[in-house]
Amino acid sequence: MSKILVLDDDFSNADAIKTVLEDQDFLVTSINQSDALKETINSFKPDLIVMDILLDKGDGRELCNELKIDRQTKHIPVLLITAMLESQASKIPNLADDIIFKPFNYNALQDKVTRLIH
Repeated sequence: MSKILVLDDDFSNADAIKTVLEDQDFLVTSINQSDALKETINSFKPDLIVMDILLDKGDGRELCNELKIDRQTKHIPVLLITAMLESQASKIPNLADDIIFKPFNYNALQDKVTRLIH
């Protein structure tokens, strides 16, 4: 069973994403604080990270870039989610494997997750 880590500082968004992915038989854990990201990666060992761009303490694009240059985590696909416009989201270059814009269709989320994990 593939494991997915969801990082979103909005509890309701994190819960909704978690529920949708669990319905697809993924093992999902969610966190709401970016400070817990590294520790959770080390303990949970996710196959995919779904991360919001706008976070409590930081920017998901920058966190993604840190993960992608770290040899311990660079192999983990990262799917960024955001309510930003595409032009705003691209102002900070990032190494994410994909991005999805809110509001999004949960089928589109499931498709992207499945593609990134397999």
